[in-house]
Amino acid sequence: MESFDLAVIGAGPGGYVAAIRAAQLGLRVALIEKEASLGGTCLNVGCIPSKALLESSELYYKATHAFPFHGITTGPVSIDLAKMMARKDQVVEELTKGIGMLMKKNKITEVDGWGTLTSPTSMDVELNDGGTQQLTYDNLIIATGAYTRLVPGTELSERVVTYEEQILTDELPGSIVIAGSGAIGVEFAYVLANFGVEVTIVEFLDRIVPLEDPEVSKELAKQYKKLGVTLMTSTKVEKIDDSGDKVKVTVSPADGGDSQTLETDKVMQAIGFVPRVEGYGLEDIGVELTDRGAAEERQRLETDVDHDGHDDEDHKDPAGADDHRGNPVFLRFGEERLHSSLLVSSRSWRAARRRSPRQAGRNPL
Repeated sequence: MESFDLAVIGAGPGGYVAAIRAAQLGLRVALIEKEASLGGTCLNVGCIPSKALLESSELYYKATHAFPFHGITTGPVSIDLAKMMARKDQVVEELTKGIGMLMKKNKITEVDGWGTLTSPTSMDVELNDGGTQQLTYDNLIIATGAYTRLVPGTELSERVVTYEEQILTDELPGSIVIAGSGAIGVEFAYVLANFGVEVTIVEFLDRIVPLEDPEVSKELAKQYKKLGVTLMTSTKVEKIDDSGDKVKVTVSPADGGDSQTLETDKVMQAIGFVPRVEGYGLEDIGVELTDRGAAEERQRLETDVDHDGHDDEDHKDPAGADDHRGNPVFLRFGEERLHSSLLVSSRSWRAARRRSPRQAGRNPL
């Protein structure tokens, strides 16, 4: 049984960055990850590969639509999607290998498998190559991310997918309906529309990218309409039927009214995320969940579970502020210098969107 100052479950941008910083500050760190490559969703099937495809799709669109206006004449332009995907995969591979090098440089122990908590300070890891490894630790970070929320009553199939399946395919549909117009929905709409796919976005709220400022939504809607994207705002997806030659999507006005059926080659669900908390044994050690399924947290992103597995209500100072000694779970560290180095706001995060037009903002969590 190996012992560590800190164990981190999840090697995405939250987990591996925290692991590196903790190691730099002198802690012995273990990083537990089930997937074959480090970097989580962002590097493997999210932010990084999507930006690679965004660049490729923009170049194709410019070659077929913008070059003539600049006096640039080319021969016939075609898409070699397999080669585009290979370039995207190369970008991902280079970055994930870079993270692996950072793990070695900072002497972080990588444990390839699924970690299940057996107490607030121990876990069993079901190793990818077989067998089980037991770990103990003084502190724990849960950085397991989230998975895609599906429209109620629907399920995934070969033609009803999420961004994870769509980012990996080397085939273009003739048409696609995208449920949801957040960052993922509009980015994929942009890529696919640039490639000539007939794109329809269905958004429940009254404007696309509804978490951004209204001015951003207005400008983005104008640009997307110029691109040929059909926008259906204030519209609810009622049902998805994948049993026929075409996928049938039943939609209706969000505030009530008659429904209509859209027929399409493919559907991508992008209505939001659900915290990934199941299967780690959080409930067995007393970690409480919010109504939205996330781990209940305090001001410094800590749970209320102490080293003995009890509620941490006793660790308060006379003024009512938290005394952070004794709580190992969820961004909990034993020294204030680690707090100050790794503490992030639980209220907002800065975002940059790579689409047309470019967008940056400060989004609520």
